[in-house]
Amino acid sequence: MFISQSFSQTLAYRTTSIFIVVFGTLFSLGEVIGVFVYYSYTDNIFGWDKNSFLLLIGTFSLIQYIYQFLFILQHEELMDKVIEGELDYDLIRPVDSQLLCSFRLLDIPSLINMIIPLALIFYSIKNLDNNIHAIYFVQYILFLFIGVLFYYLLNQFFVSLSFWIERPGKLIGLPEYLFDLASRPRSVYPKYLQIVIVFIIPVVSATNTPVNFLRGNVDITALISLLIFTFIMFWIVRIQWIKGIKRYASTS
Repeated sequence: MFISQSFSQTLAYRTTSIFIVVFGTLFSLGEVIGVFVYYSYTDNIFGWDKNSFLLLIGTFSLIQYIYQFLFILQHEELMDKVIEGELDYDLIRPVDSQLLCSFRLLDIPSLINMIIPLALIFYSIKNLDNNIHAIYFVQYILFLFIGVLFYYLLNQFFVSLSFWIERPGKLIGLPEYLFDLASRPRSVYPKYLQIVIVFIIPVVSATNTPVNFLRGNVDITALISLLIFTFIMFWIVRIQWIKGIKRYASTS
């Protein structure tokens, strides 16, 4: 039923779905072409060769699309449900309300858009200079999903502000703006900015860390910062949700 409803919604808005797939494909191809243009002039950019950079682009895109596939539809409607007092049905179900409001419908176009990032990842891994042990690949997958969780928590935090702020407006788009920084290696940013985006709000670590496992160049301090921040954000978002639903007012 869960999957069937997702496909039904996709077919109901098939024109929009087609546009999402087309523009997602164009965006991914544009990123790949850009990398090949960069490396037509050099073999190394801030310690990253072409295959490592392609792997980072693929990882960044895959984290985004997995998040969108699993959570985007719910986050898009949650703010309106809270503001318009239409959250009742979700709160009375015999399922954790935060889980239900985060994970109910799948965004099928985002699943299709994963094809290019996955192909890019496999191509890059095949052409990396260093030998990749199976444990590194397992660590890559683990931290890939930690990156998805990280991105979900950022979005969930800002969407849930609608319990307190009637129209969060541009705040809702802040996680996307922050996460755009993660499409580049840490080393391209100034030192002072690295402190913020690697250790304070580790958006760059969310994508660089899994890639660095395969490159054999993991920064343990950045890895620990990512884990600590994700753990803290998990509990902040959980407490925020519990307090938020106490403030919720139904239209009925």
